[in-house]
Amino acid sequence: MDELEFRRRIMSDPKCRDQHITAAIKANDKNSQFADEICELDKKIAKAMTVDVPDDLADRILFNQTSSIKDDDKVVRPNFARKAMAMAASVAFVAGLLVGQLNWGNVVIAPAQASLVNTAIKHVIDEQPFVDKLDEQVPSSQINAKMVPFEHQLAENFPYHVYYLNHCGFGQSNALHMVFQGEKGKVTLFLTGIATDKTVDFNEQGMSGVVEPMGNNSLILVGEEGENVAIIAQNLSTIIKASN
Repeated sequence: MDELEFRRRIMSDPKCRDQHITAAIKANDKNSQFADEICELDKKIAKAMTVDVPDDLADRILFNQTSSIKDDDKVVRPNFARKAMAMAASVAFVAGLLVGQLNWGNVVIAPAQASLVNTAIKHVIDEQPFVDKLDEQVPSSQINAKMVPFEHQLAENFPYHVYYLNHCGFGQSNALHMVFQGEKGKVTLFLTGIATDKTVDFNEQGMSGVVEPMGNNSLILVGEEGENVAIIAQNLSTIIKASN
């Protein structure tokens, strides 16, 4: 079970402790801490929403309604309704404060970043039968030529063997599309003109990947499951520089 799936399941059911959840908690201290935080939040919200009802509440309501009726217009003053709405607002406010204490940025991938991830994965799956047969032995000079539309250049030679290089359509934009050798297998790189505001790691459909901001562009790496794409992204970020 990857980290994203673990967090989704814990958030949907904080008390769930099936064999998969238990294994994920034991295997990762961050997972254990996150599970504890969600359970504590669940308890706080439950406590905030628990309101003791006085034994004579029904009698009070009837009394207030009866005593509030004017002889001339017979209008019932909604004192109880106002109190109930105020109580509900207070509960919502407390719950909002508690929820605000969580760092949701690491829990849910934003829609824009999810779109980048989905587009990249679809590209890799659709084009794998074609690019797996190629070895163009692409030189760094050719990589720089393809990077021109994205206003970035290599500050030194590309440190991995490149099998394939081209431009491609990428959602509503275009991208540099490269396939090179990683530690475990082939890694696909996309440098696209769609900006993102933060780094996002993902594990989907048997692939490991990362989205990295790069100026007004996004650098996306997709490798086999277990490929340390974060290290590759860190290495590449030191040699891919803005050209203007």
